[in-house]
Amino acid sequence: MTTRPARPARLGDVASEAGVHVSTVSRVLNGSDDVSVRPETRTRILETARRLGYRPNAMGRGLKLATTGSLGLLVPSLRNPVNSPIVRGAFDRAWARGFVLVLAEDPGDDHAAEDAYGRLVHEGRIDGLLIQSARLGNPLLDDFAAGIVPCVFLDRRHPGSGRNVFMRDGDAGCLAAEHFLALGHERLALLGGPPELDTVSRRKAGFLERAGDTVAVEEAGLTERGGFEAMTRLVGGPKQPTAVFVANISQAVGALAALREAGLRVPEDISVLCHDDDPICEFLDPPLTAIEMPLVELGVAGVDALIGQIEGEPARDVVLETPPAIVERRSTAQAR
Repeated sequence: MTTRPARPARLGDVASEAGVHVSTVSRVLNGSDDVSVRPETRTRILETARRLGYRPNAMGRGLKLATTGSLGLLVPSLRNPVNSPIVRGAFDRAWARGFVLVLAEDPGDDHAAEDAYGRLVHEGRIDGLLIQSARLGNPLLDDFAAGIVPCVFLDRRHPGSGRNVFMRDGDAGCLAAEHFLALGHERLALLGGPPELDTVSRRKAGFLERAGDTVAVEEAGLTERGGFEAMTRLVGGPKQPTAVFVANISQAVGALAALREAGLRVPEDISVLCHDDDPICEFLDPPLTAIEMPLVELGVAGVDALIGQIEGEPARDVVLETPPAIVERRSTAQAR
């Protein structure tokens, strides 16, 4: 005798297990912001759906909504560890709402970017696009900003598009400067990224707003090599800083290597703080003080905003109100 395989979990199964009405489950899994659903109920429903392996009926959903059930996400670098929680948040949220996520990398070259956009958008293979790789002044993005397809500029804003989902990067820059000033540092430096990146520009503006116009600034690519070379220039100048704010983790790895090569100790000679905390920061030498940002929440909010457009809602900007926070480790210390 053969055993008949168990049928897939249905909406009613989730409702029964969670102890709520089917309509409540439907609203939660479809991403409704219904305030009548308590946060603990929403959490219980999502956990129950995940445990039971509930999946929306993609065929029925597609016939009803005339959608492909796929969203595109264009990321600037698959090597950057900071992108992982953003992708995870977007993937989980898309899955919970009945969509799959198609991932593509934009290596920064204009022609490669154009190919990436085209592959995701042309031929109707996706319902909407999350663009995390936007660079200020890139004319390629203007068509997307005009709404030729539902899209969201994620993390990096496209000015005037009215479809940006982003974090408080300016506040992160202010927080970094305040951290150094509270430790008594006066000779501050900023190891920044390419100025055409919106996130980098906002962090720089926030840092300079608090730290003043005497800050030494070096700009480089958001890579280990970029961080190494920029830090080498900073410490080789006539006025060596005592504290440096670094744009991202990849740069920070290179910056720490440059300081070791120069015979400088962290934090005894120079304090180092980097933007975007990651588990790897705890295991660097020394463990790296970093700014924690709501990266998973960013991915979730981006998907919700994009699905809203797909379902007919007007595009709008979304600012995540979760504030940045300092995760203190051993790479920053009182000025000597």
